[in-house]
Amino acid sequence: MLKTKRSRVVFGISSLLAAALALAGTVFFTHSARAANPTYYHAQAHVHLKGALPTHPIHNPLLSTTLAQAESDENADPKPGLSALCQSFLGGTNPYAVPTKTVDMINGDTVVQAGSQTGCGSPQNETTITVNPNNPRNLVAGTNDYRIFNTREQRADGSGWAYATFDGGKTWKNVQVPHLTFQTGATGALSDMDSAGDPSLTFGPDNTVYYANLVFSRFNAGSGVVVSVSHDGGRTWGEPVIVHTDGVDANGNSLPTVFFNDKEWVAADQHGNVFVTWTHFTFTDTTQSTYVESPIVMEVSHDGGRTFGAMTFVSPAIETGVTGGVMPFGSGSNPVVGRNGELYVAYETAVCQTLACNLPTDHDATIVAKSTDRGATFTQNIVDTNFDFPGNPDTGRATLTGENFRINSFPQLTVDRETGRLWVTWADDRNGQYDANGNSIKTNGDVLVATSNNGKNWKESTLGSADDEVYPAIAANDSQVIVTYYTRHFDPTGINLDYAYSSVNGHHDDATVVKNMAQATVHRITEQSENPNVQFLGIGLVSGKVLQGEFIGDYTAVAMGSDGVAHPCWTDFRGNPGLASSPANLPNQDAYTARITTDE
Repeated sequence: MLKTKRSRVVFGISSLLAAALALAGTVFFTHSARAANPTYYHAQAHVHLKGALPTHPIHNPLLSTTLAQAESDENADPKPGLSALCQSFLGGTNPYAVPTKTVDMINGDTVVQAGSQTGCGSPQNETTITVNPNNPRNLVAGTNDYRIFNTREQRADGSGWAYATFDGGKTWKNVQVPHLTFQTGATGALSDMDSAGDPSLTFGPDNTVYYANLVFSRFNAGSGVVVSVSHDGGRTWGEPVIVHTDGVDANGNSLPTVFFNDKEWVAADQHGNVFVTWTHFTFTDTTQSTYVESPIVMEVSHDGGRTFGAMTFVSPAIETGVTGGVMPFGSGSNPVVGRNGELYVAYETAVCQTLACNLPTDHDATIVAKSTDRGATFTQNIVDTNFDFPGNPDTGRATLTGENFRINSFPQLTVDRETGRLWVTWADDRNGQYDANGNSIKTNGDVLVATSNNGKNWKESTLGSADDEVYPAIAANDSQVIVTYYTRHFDPTGINLDYAYSSVNGHHDDATVVKNMAQATVHRITEQSENPNVQFLGIGLVSGKVLQGEFIGDYTAVAMGSDGVAHPCWTDFRGNPGLASSPANLPNQDAYTARITTDE
């Protein structure tokens, strides 16, 4: 969650891109070059300025893409005087039908006390879910959960919540994970932190659950990665363990730093080893105005999450001597542990001939790094070119045509523990429509799925529909594979979204699996299409107009138990229709789930 701090003028890549867009009024990705040379893709964002460069220029054109994919701040400003779409439902009834096959995981929700969403149900977005390998009826999920008011900010902010079920997803217990942030009573270094988010969950042995969160300050450069542990399947949680911090001392005092931490993810084996990866953004000085690199890094615990070792590099980094090939301009890391203890980390980055990344064949790619020594060393394996979505000058971020919410093309990775086969998925715009100058005419987000038996050689296919699909998640068990995603397939001419899935039987040779993936059907999960614009508004950088629905989270999730039942988890926009009328039950962002038995 790369965030804008109140005490800084510019923070991170997205802010640099926004500053350039404010001067330029446009950004585009070059597709004309792609047409002339099929090995060149639209990963390079070119910002055309009508005046002088901004004070903090983007030196490398490919870095614009990396920065634009990193998260800007969601809800940093309560935006007084403006009205979010959710407020239009206050005093009325929920327009959506009562869900029949999907379950709202949120209970005990609060009402927003300040800002553009005042009176609406508190939002929950950016979902994660994991299933107990020894008890498929025990699952734990999490989100960015904004239900607790932060008196230091005078608004609600992410506070870290877990949702546990012991009946296979029928009912969910919501539990506040203790002492992650100021508003939840954190002490020491964590007392500087105002928000917790980028949730990631995984099960270890003996009902142990590991919950990783990014934590950061709204008032200074402090940021860090923490892990909380539950030993009873998610019912209760211990004190957070600090994996890594920058910009803060042990007492919570702000320190100057050239680093910011973002997009952490956690994996664990059944022997007490816990692996946490994240993006380590590096800047030239403590104003954090000029970006240098964003390598994927990792810290490992060998004692069940009680302590973590030194930070090491998963991806290449400038300090390790990289000059060409896989570049340290990545984000969106996603680790899993293989059946034989090997460690895999998927992420998106640039592949270039030089550090300048300014040659026609330079492009973005999905990478899966592999380690056979518990993360001490990695080999980098390119899965395929990753085609970024087009930039939207009004939002300063990549969006789908006609939508305001930001999107990315980060991968998600899973391993079938029964077969050892790896599966990775991401969504990109390789089949979008562009004019001769490289300007986007209409997006066509496609879900890509690749599979490998060794992490080195990958076979790939596209699934979904002719309409936009984004934010895919993937799970596998005993050769049954499910991919879930948002789709516009059921409302192709409008802005409404559904959550859907495709599934495939992976118990075949690679050629057959790839063929089956290409023919997989889009199955609807949500009972009706929903408006994603319900919360999180912004102001257009070009139009100056109010833009509803700029943030719905940066990923979704799915887990599959040993019983073959899949449990998708996504940000839903219906609230909780059917319950007693209250603001918390009217349309707002809630976390939903469902039970799916695949039949492919």
